[in-house]
Amino acid sequence: MSAIDKAVKIIGGQTKLATVLGTKQSVVHHWVSRHGQAPAKYIPRISELTNGEVSVNDLLADHQKSNKEDAA
Repeated sequence: MSAIDKAVKIIGGQTKLATVLGTKQSVVHHWVSRHGQAPAKYIPRISELTNGEVSVNDLLADHQKSNKEDAA
């Protein structure tokens, strides 16, 4: 499970996360389903919303996994 998946579950779903971040549920869905990561600008806030259960480093690790997959 990616860190963004875990964060969405902790926060209470894609719609709730989208509302708090001022975006749309469909955007969050793309982060989870297509990209497997949240955009960097949202990472500190997402970590904060999980009360640190999903750290900034956890969310950044999703980016590193994605970059390795792109290079393969």
